[in-house]
Amino acid sequence: MHFIRPRSASASGRRPSGASPAPACAAHFLAAGVIALWCALPLSSARAAASPDSSGRMLAYDIPAGPLDQALNLYALHSRTLLVIDPVLAQGKRSAGLRGSYDKERALELLLAGSGLQAERRADDSVVLRRRDDDMATLPVVSVVAGADPGREDMRRAIAGGALGARAALDTPFSVRVVEREEIQERQVTTVEQAFRLDPSVTAASGEYARGSSILVRGLGIDETDGLKMDGLAMPGWGNDMLPLEMFERVELLKGASGFMYGFGAPGAIMNYVLKRPVDDNVFAVDVGYKTGSLLAQHIDAGGRAGDDKRFGYRVNLVHEQGGTYFTGGELVRDAASLALELKLTSRLTLSFDTLYARRKSLGNAFWGFALGKGLPIPATIEPGTRQQPAGSYFNNENIMVSTGLQWRLEEGWKGRLDYRYAREDVDYVYSTVRIGNAAGDTTVSQSAGIYGFQFQQLQAMLEGQVRTGAVTHQLALGASRQVYQMLDDRDATIATVGAGSLYRDNSLGTGGISNDGHRQYRSTDIVQDALFASDTLALDERWSLIAGARYTRFDQRDYNDDGTAGDTYRQSPLTPTLALMFKPAEGATLYGSYVEALERGGVAGNNGSGGRTANYGEAMGAVRSRQVELGLKAGRERWAATAALFRIRRAAEYVNAANDFVQDGETRYQGLDLWGRYDLTPALSVAGGVMRLDARYLQTSADMAGRAVAGAPRFQATASVRYRVLQFPGLSLNAGGRHVGRSRLNTTSDLDLPSYTVFDGGAQFRTYLAGRDVTLNAQIQNLTDNRYWVYNGSNYMFAGASRTLSLNVRMEF
Repeated sequence: MHFIRPRSASASGRRPSGASPAPACAAHFLAAGVIALWCALPLSSARAAASPDSSGRMLAYDIPAGPLDQALNLYALHSRTLLVIDPVLAQGKRSAGLRGSYDKERALELLLAGSGLQAERRADDSVVLRRRDDDMATLPVVSVVAGADPGREDMRRAIAGGALGARAALDTPFSVRVVEREEIQERQVTTVEQAFRLDPSVTAASGEYARGSSILVRGLGIDETDGLKMDGLAMPGWGNDMLPLEMFERVELLKGASGFMYGFGAPGAIMNYVLKRPVDDNVFAVDVGYKTGSLLAQHIDAGGRAGDDKRFGYRVNLVHEQGGTYFTGGELVRDAASLALELKLTSRLTLSFDTLYARRKSLGNAFWGFALGKGLPIPATIEPGTRQQPAGSYFNNENIMVSTGLQWRLEEGWKGRLDYRYAREDVDYVYSTVRIGNAAGDTTVSQSAGIYGFQFQQLQAMLEGQVRTGAVTHQLALGASRQVYQMLDDRDATIATVGAGSLYRDNSLGTGGISNDGHRQYRSTDIVQDALFASDTLALDERWSLIAGARYTRFDQRDYNDDGTAGDTYRQSPLTPTLALMFKPAEGATLYGSYVEALERGGVAGNNGSGGRTANYGEAMGAVRSRQVELGLKAGRERWAATAALFRIRRAAEYVNAANDFVQDGETRYQGLDLWGRYDLTPALSVAGGVMRLDARYLQTSADMAGRAVAGAPRFQATASVRYRVLQFPGLSLNAGGRHVGRSRLNTTSDLDLPSYTVFDGGAQFRTYLAGRDVTLNAQIQNLTDNRYWVYNGSNYMFAGASRTLSLNVRMEF
């Protein structure tokens, strides 16, 4: 069952006396509709004005008739009742409203009259809403504060934990951040960088229309081969942090090393997309949007169940976006479709089938940052919309993923699943590296062109359940996985210098009509990972638990030359362990200490920070091992939540040395403090914020590198956000957020620092009821002050931060 937090109340379908009628939507309703509807709101609107009397039993209500979810939000907001509800249960339902003084139980009973729903109060005084024929024993214990913000993270929601199995974030001894569908919709985010922008440990490392939105987590990147998952299974990662977020229920970020949970991968983070899945009641929603430039987007979300006992479930999402971007001459086209099917073969056995197709074409935008010439200072910032690429440059990628699986609910709390995934990504690009050659900003432009392919197949079996040995309860997760990865390289890829220009003027060059038509591909890399994994969570008593687990992986990598002959071969069979101790000092709080290891493929010598080739170009390094220790706290209450993590990661160091050789030497150490918290100042006003202090340095390495700061790792970051529900205008909510990123080193061989920067976002959302439908109007602005700044984009590369961007959206639910 899927849970969301109840949304803020909006204006009812019944208009109070004297109110102006809502204006009809016109051709330009995306902008005009938002303004006009707000102006049409009554200055004095009917709303709940409940306040408890001295006995605490009777409350005075004045809740207007309207959509059921809005009525419930008003009820809960003023009665301070915790509600647990599947949002689809309220979709399309109406309430007759409520006026008068009643006790809480009677008031809720009257609001639910005719809805087919009933309420049950739990021992903790929370209230569960369900259908009258549902079995309460099947509902998970998930407490939700009524009237909660879209930015409110539910720590009791189950997340994908890899070899740990599915478990609540509160019961996971690692740092986790989840961005839900409600927050994605409200903030109108389209990339994972935007989604996690309010997390203090996440740093932008690219732009919205680049080859990928690229983020750093605690100063470390996400592995492009093994760092991205969808529903816990492998998918190609090159540029796929740009998949359309409209198709996903949420995005999960598991911070730090994850070798035990998922196998080989960099210790920055694992990012997991969770696809929208079938729901019990019918869902049909349409939204249209606009973004600065001339980008227009359309999205359809439909789903439900059919057949005897609703055995068959479906969910379909369709996305199209096309138009100009904020770059001079920039264009974007996005097309995507997803389908999720479920068939309940028996009451205990479910068959699932999912598929996703996504195509993205980015033309004339900035795909990569500027390379800074050796010995030059950091240049002045530029106008972000400047044409930075030669005319005709593009970066296109196309994805298809197909998954199927069987899920069993076995006896006595055991469950098993068998899953298969096929995923392929094809990339086609013609774009240039722009190198800054002097302090005046003169540049040289080197053009690259090629086509590449990445393909995954994964088969995984997993069994989860509980056993008892004496007074100890064991939560077990056992599994086996086979993952086959193949990379296709371009035999005819080209690199050529196309001319010169200036950092501060539009690029006047062209690609010369170059095309990748006729290019031939060859298999360049095969990687097979066979793994066995097991974990045991020992509940020693009601407060203490111990987690022990290990993953054995047989890793076999074979490289091939463009003539088909065998190249380098790399084999390793590591055992990656994890160990964690958790203590629950109170309900809804967890203290933990954890140790985990990770293993990743070593790097391959390529270009240096100035864009030229290293002296040992093409040489592959051995596997890189990382070790992580983390001490943390997670806690959530009705009005507040907080997380804290003290972490240290030690990782084998790879860098280009002063002799222009790419080497693996010594280690890098990332250590710091990651804090985040949220507090509801009033039922209508919520604030949140966080900070990260990070010290990332080279250790045990050559004398010229020892003690140097790691490139791209900011020493300090801070975020803050606020959300306010305007009670005088039900349905209207305002939101704002800001992010400060401290200085970070541009490369490993100099003392150049990218300057710190601060960016603010803000917007408004209005939910109402028009023509018998729930309608949401949304306006959001990113970079409110139009600040100009540089972001780290790789060693010695910097990317111009996005300009002020306006997003408008109208969503109608049927």
